[in-house]
Amino acid sequence: MGLFHWIFGKHPPRPPDPERTCEAAWLPLWQSQMVLHELLEREIPAVVAEDFSSHYRGGSYQPMARIFVMEHRRAEAERAIEEIIGYPPAHLDR
Repeated sequence: MGLFHWIFGKHPPRPPDPERTCEAAWLPLWQSQMVLHELLEREIPAVVAEDFSSHYRGGSYQPMARIFVMEHRRAEAERAIEEIIGYPPAHLDR
């Protein structure tokens, strides 16, 4: 294994850390409030952060928001969000 592979190569995935937060979805602002309420009803701790600059970057034409959850609950939150909105949620961090 050479230096290039050591620096730029694949690293083993780290396990989810219950002390870290991560993005679960990037949604229109109006939809994020509905999803947040449903996640909290399902006892999945989550927060919404309004993303004021997303429509300036050309990624959307309306105010957007990001939903964050604890890393170890991400898969559960993404399944719930997909069930609520009817399609897999978009992400800015992937």
